Amino acid sequence: MFRKVAIFVKPTESLAGPLTALISVIRKTGAEVYLDERSAKTLGERAGSRGYTRAELGELCDLAVVLGGDGTMLGVARSLAPFGTPIVGVNAGRLGFITDIVLEDMERLLPALIQGQCTRDVRRMLGAELVRNGECIFSGLAVNDIGVSHGRAGGMVEFIVYVNGVQMASQSADGIICATPTGSTAYSLAAGGPLLAPMLNGVTLVPVAPHTLSNRPIVLPGESSINIEITESRDAVAYFDMQEFVDVQPGDVLNIGLSKQSFTLLHPIEYEYFEILRKKLRWNYMPEYVNRSAKRM
Repeated sequence: MFRKVAIFVKPTESLAGPLTALISVIRKTGAEVYLDERSAKTLGERAGSRGYTRAELGELCDLAVVLGGDGTMLGVARSLAPFGTPIVGVNAGRLGFITDIVLEDMERLLPALIQGQCTRDVRRMLGAELVRNGECIFSGLAVNDIGVSHGRAGGMVEFIVYVNGVQMASQSADGIICATPTGSTAYSLAAGGPLLAPMLNGVTLVPVAPHTLSNRPIVLPGESSINIEITESRDAVAYFDMQEFVDVQPGDVLNIGLSKQSFTLLHPIEYEYFEILRKKLRWNYMPEYVNRSAKRM
């Protein structure tokens, strides 16, 4: 059973009601509750204690519960990865591919999970360094994806992609995405990339609106070394989960690979990945049958 539970809340809107209900559900299991700074601010005087930083919660707690959407989960996962704190998501966002407990099921599913009745799902993360004139000027981790995107100027970015030291492609596009299996249901999917089941050890490279239509997504082995050399950029940026950004210049090289760092998702016993896909992507939707012969009559 988990004894000390950290709560993180979505920062962009007030979720005081669901947050209060979540705290009540956890306390009924006998676990201690620790609020992050945003949660404490949301509740105000009702919080009953100060809010803790993410680093403090990583040291203190043996479980993190995130009330929000996938975006909130990404930030918390990056922050808690060094501490090995497992995470469970309660969906207060939209699609919620990695926040798989909906608010309506929270009271039914969460107590059993806190008592240890759950499955553990370890996900690899991406790491990258941005190198300029032979010197690393920025490094970071990502849960979903790392890539390059055009900036406010809106012009295309030109770059060369190397895989394991061998040139794979020269491209002109709005950007390029390197996504983990976790991130394959996010921006990568919207850009036309393939879905990767989370148990795969691989990454996908997806060009965004490439100028040459023959430039297509590719799935690479997980241990591949990927280097993206910027040749023309205007005001392009390198991004990490679309939450951290750094400006790039011609000549910069973004070195990307799977990190040794990972994070652990906890799921209810009844969780099934393909059921999540079926529901979220509406793969169970069957258009109404039309009797064409009857219509012609």
